[in-house]
Amino acid sequence: MEENKIPQRFLNNIVISLYLTIAYAVLIIVYLGGLPFSVSSDFLLILFIACSLIFSIGAIYFAAKSYSKTKISSVILIIINALGLLIPLTLLLLLI
Repeated sequence: MEENKIPQRFLNNIVISLYLTIAYAVLIIVYLGGLPFSVSSDFLLILFIACSLIFSIGAIYFAAKSYSKTKISSVILIIINALGLLIPLTLLLLLI
């Protein structure tokens, strides 16, 4: 029964990835819902893109680090963050 136990370092990576995913979701909610259109500027857009790229890539990295032991939760977090990574990449393409 004890053989199926997942080591703590893999669970820590999943928790860090989950925290980064939640931080990214909060960032999207604050950017899209919390700011009036007159306040938003190019600087805020660039700041949003930079922070969202950092959060998404960090979450994918930590989820991928624990893929060998926690396959299902890692795959779910990687898919969610890969889809979330499309938002700042699309905004970057629109700026160019």
